[in-house]
Amino acid sequence: MYIPNNIDLDPHSALVRQLTSYQVRFLQWWRLRGPSEFHDREMNLRMPTGGVKGSEWTRYHRMRPSDYRWGVFMMPPDRNTVVFGERKGQVAWSCVPEEYRDLLLDHVTVQGDVENAAVEQSHELTQMVPSAIDLEHLFQFFLEEGRHTWAMSHLLIEYFGSDGADAAEGLLQRMSGDAQNPRLLDAFNYHTEDWLSHFMWCFFADRVGKYQIQAVTQSAFLPLARTARFMMFEEPLHIKFGVDGLERVLYRSAEITLREDTHAIFDAGAIPLPVVQKYLNYWLPKIFDLFGHDVSERSRVLYQAGIRSPRNFDKLEGTEVAVDVRCEDRLVSSTAPAELAINAVMRRQYIAEVGAIIGRWNQQLRRLGLAFELQLPHERFHRDFGPCKGLAFDLDGNPVHDADGQRLAALLPTPQDLAGVRGLMGRELGEGRTAVWLAPAGASLDKLMPA
Repeated sequence: MYIPNNIDLDPHSALVRQLTSYQVRFLQWWRLRGPSEFHDREMNLRMPTGGVKGSEWTRYHRMRPSDYRWGVFMMPPDRNTVVFGERKGQVAWSCVPEEYRDLLLDHVTVQGDVENAAVEQSHELTQMVPSAIDLEHLFQFFLEEGRHTWAMSHLLIEYFGSDGADAAEGLLQRMSGDAQNPRLLDAFNYHTEDWLSHFMWCFFADRVGKYQIQAVTQSAFLPLARTARFMMFEEPLHIKFGVDGLERVLYRSAEITLREDTHAIFDAGAIPLPVVQKYLNYWLPKIFDLFGHDVSERSRVLYQAGIRSPRNFDKLEGTEVAVDVRCEDRLVSSTAPAELAINAVMRRQYIAEVGAIIGRWNQQLRRLGLAFELQLPHERFHRDFGPCKGLAFDLDGNPVHDADGQRLAALLPTPQDLAGVRGLMGRELGEGRTAVWLAPAGASLDKLMPA
């Protein structure tokens, strides 16, 4: 079966055979663990064209998901030197340097693993899809997460020999949430069991993906940089699905709260705003964990090698960054050289970006006259990774004594909250129709404002 590409695969017959063989097993994985229905329903979906300029890179088609073809796409080389780290100015790498082989192999493997995991953890959402356009968005998400797996699998197979081929097979063998062979990053082992969780995931987790991909767009390993630069075309739409979806939820919740003059609006067919906050409290700590340890020698090595760098990091070189350090059963405020604290730097850039969007929504809720604000949980809250693991903090990051766990439990979705949300999750695919619990596509809070 032909593999779409813009890198002239045809002359490389051995690589084509390997990728074609891998394609067979990838399709087996897709049929087993991807969406279980709607493969032959016509939808408006985009596919890469192989172009690399502006809107030329993709084209929308009226097509069935089963007709989508996963391919290998890269941006053309834009430089031939290392642009940061200790090797700045030296010749960039077209092949993997032996001294960084294990580091790069692990990095590419993890990036590929999260792509398949994102499909697995949300594959049941077709059963409760709220509108036909949301179904199209969901399949676009599924298909492009799969394409990103292909992007990483190509790098593994072409540049890392038998170890890379084994790593590519592992992407198909691990399974989200599996007790024996789970996905590599813990957040990807939690399933998004309703569409509120899915919107949260696209908004927050795919934005982390954007940060991680962006961090290697100037990598000294040119094949990784070229692959990441093309992936940056695709990632923003997934984030937009989440931002727009959450705003549609907020629109309906605000509308019904104002009408009913109460937050108890499940029976009126909408999700209470305090429950939306609890979902934020549940998902964001897991997503904060995706950035890794605040102080990380591995991140320093990746930076010094010229492989990975946060945006605008040149402004922080040689500075100290505030970090939390674990001291027995408490945290101590400390500092670390910026190169050791790259993960903390990236997380805080991310928090500022996400906080600006939530701040805009809060401003709109206030203008509507609602005495309610969404709060971005502090990066210490409810963490399962790093120095805060196992310690209790409130949403503002202050330590709390919570021996029985009641204070924490009150901030997270209760069984009743989950049942209320999932009780609204009926499927709606009628033409021009949308499930009652969210506003139609295109709705935004500013449109709810009185004239």
